[in-house]
Amino acid sequence: MKFDSILDVLLKSNKRVFTTYDVAKLMGKPPAYASLMLSKSKRATRIERGKYFLEDASTYEIASNIVFPSYVSLLAGLQYYELIDQNIVRYSVIALKRHRTVEIKGNTVEFIKTGKKMFFGYLNKANAHVASPEKLFVDCLYFGRVQFSILKEALETAESEHILDTGVLQKYAIATGSKVLASKLGFLLESVGVDAKMLLPHRYLNYISIHNTGSEGKDKKWRIRYD
Repeated sequence: MKFDSILDVLLKSNKRVFTTYDVAKLMGKPPAYASLMLSKSKRATRIERGKYFLEDASTYEIASNIVFPSYVSLLAGLQYYELIDQNIVRYSVIALKRHRTVEIKGNTVEFIKTGKKMFFGYLNKANAHVASPEKLFVDCLYFGRVQFSILKEALETAESEHILDTGVLQKYAIATGSKVLASKLGFLLESVGVDAKMLLPHRYLNYISIHNTGSEGKDKKWRIRYD
């Protein structure tokens, strides 16, 4: 079988991100031989040692298949659901183990290690593993890497387009066991007119700060100081 035929088999099986061992198994050859053939191929692009992707693989599919298990979230997740207008060049991947940053198709793929308690609520979409809309907002607040003003605008869009279930969103926040997260989410939800009373028993009782909100003040209900 010609080498391009091997790649066609991977493509037909929707395996656009693969390893040297996947190719070696199909060829019935040693991994070293498969690696040599891959290095000569114009259709396969190397991600890192032993891992490649085919030309029509999306950045989401590539990013979420470098480490297993993992999923794309944060700003890249907001972009995936078209909740923000800005074009991003950094894809944040939530994973259970550490991995170095990788450059793919002119984009940066960063890996954020988390524990098993936070590792849930993601979907398989065309072989790309992406946070569900509900888990996406939980991640954005928990990891604190998305400005509040951006998150508020994204939530307003998600609400108006019926992209997420705010009841599930609150249950996900409670499941993390983070009282700080519960307070931040309660404040965020009520800032766009969503009832968040489910979160009240789980809120943090000391004051915490949220920045880049577009205004300044104190919310006694959620124990939030904002600016």
